[in-house]
Amino acid sequence: MSTHKEYALIAILATAAVMGAIPAFGAGELACPDCIGREDPIMFIPITVWTDKAVYNQPNTIQVGGHVKDPNPNLDVTLKVVGPTGNIVKVDQIMVDDNGDFETTLSTASPLWTKSGVYTISVQYGKIGRSNEVQVEIFAGGICGESELAAKAGIETYCIPYSVIGATVKGGTLDMDSKSLIVRIDADSDGEITLDIPRSVLDSKSGNMDSRFFVLVNGEEDDIYSESKTDETRSVTIQFESGVDEIEIIGTQIVPEFGAIAALVLAVAIISIIAVSAKTRLRLMPKY
Repeated sequence: MSTHKEYALIAILATAAVMGAIPAFGAGELACPDCIGREDPIMFIPITVWTDKAVYNQPNTIQVGGHVKDPNPNLDVTLKVVGPTGNIVKVDQIMVDDNGDFETTLSTASPLWTKSGVYTISVQYGKIGRSNEVQVEIFAGGICGESELAAKAGIETYCIPYSVIGATVKGGTLDMDSKSLIVRIDADSDGEITLDIPRSVLDSKSGNMDSRFFVLVNGEEDDIYSESKTDETRSVTIQFESGVDEIEIIGTQIVPEFGAIAALVLAVAIISIIAVSAKTRLRLMPKY
């Protein structure tokens, strides 16, 4: 082996040894939603960032916090938010206190947050190398309010009021085939959810009498739930354990896949087709 090759090999081995001795910090490990209060790791990182939750429903507010090592009183943290399609949602400058801490709030009520998906919140302090990021997931409710589940049924969206403890509601779907309401949640602890389901959207009947819904929690039958009723709604309260991500409520009657507006549009389209076809036949008929 030549002398140059020997030196090159020694240099590579030395570099590998040094790199192996330096701890690596991934962005996911540092910019985690649960980092608040952790003081030991952040003291060795140039800049860290975190949020109060990992999942939000629009128009919720995002609480952002972070820490800078060796703060400079003349420098601010530059914050940038990039949406799921790569669009820049927000750019801001955040002041850093004497301890190196910074915080701000982000409102998702803006039209720039109406796309459901993963948003990347990045921060930079001075040099390019002093940067970090955290990702959050936003579920845009669109026409529904903050405490309403946007349940999709074909091209229609139905708003179902709800309250929840111990979880974040991520979305909902009305399944026409199974006549069920599927609710997606992110349960970080044991809790319960109450859904005020309009009878016009989903109901369960045996003849003319009300019958119990069939409830599945993560695919397992759960017959223990409470319910209150009115002539218009059925309010169902379902308990769940930490880690649950899906609740399905199965009935016997469900709203038609085509709502009133869609049905009207379809009817007009059919009438137009019939009219055009009739005129075409008249033109093609031979004259005697």
